[in-house]
Amino acid sequence: MKMGRLENRVAIVTGAGQGIGRAIALGMAREGASIFIADINAANAATVKQEITAQGGRAGALCSDISEEQSVRAMVDVALKEFQRIDILVNNAGMFPTSPVEEMQEEEWDRVIGTNLVGTFLCSKAVVPHLLAQRSGRIISLTSGRAFQGAKNGAHYAASKAGIIGFSKSLALELAPHGITVNVLCPGITDTSQPRGHQTEEQIYSQGQRIPLGRIGQPEDLVGPTIFLASDAARFITGQTILANGGGIMW
Repeated sequence: MKMGRLENRVAIVTGAGQGIGRAIALGMAREGASIFIADINAANAATVKQEITAQGGRAGALCSDISEEQSVRAMVDVALKEFQRIDILVNNAGMFPTSPVEEMQEEEWDRVIGTNLVGTFLCSKAVVPHLLAQRSGRIISLTSGRAFQGAKNGAHYAASKAGIIGFSKSLALELAPHGITVNVLCPGITDTSQPRGHQTEEQIYSQGQRIPLGRIGQPEDLVGPTIFLASDAARFITGQTILANGGGIMW
């Protein structure tokens, strides 16, 4: 029987209870990885765990708030207790409330930066010592086309996502001598609860028509690129930002 591309590896996927994170967790499990699902919604995390185990995969789950260092440490400790190692970190969890800058409260700014950017830092910081001990590993962080284009009524979101790119390049430089790669995956508008919470069906369809490939992304469109970046095939790729957006932004 053909082995999966991620056989015998353990991946933590944050924000894996729904949307892109869920699709990535399920896809990596199909490739043989053991998956640790971290999500702020315990019920969603448990549901995805059940989906993976029902398909014969191995999975653990924990309710985690990636903006809190203590919660992140607990996430890593529980993952290690369950699977004894960590090979891959997928920083996917994030949030996108909307406010124009002149009305934005500092608390909202801090909450978005704290989840999207600080959360990526905290999760990476917690996992890196274990990757260093193995002298191998992959860190893949999800950002957004808003990092390049800006976001009307979402300055905090765009700033956090641009920050992830700069952080990841810096971390890639630090970890490259140890055989650890760090890359960024950048989707465009994707059919998840986030755009559907702010836009009408007509607005979403209109955006899809402006994308060269003629539609908005689906969560499953991010699975292949993530698996590639996590696999041995991408061992010579680090510090890169991969745009998976149907040609909506060409870099």
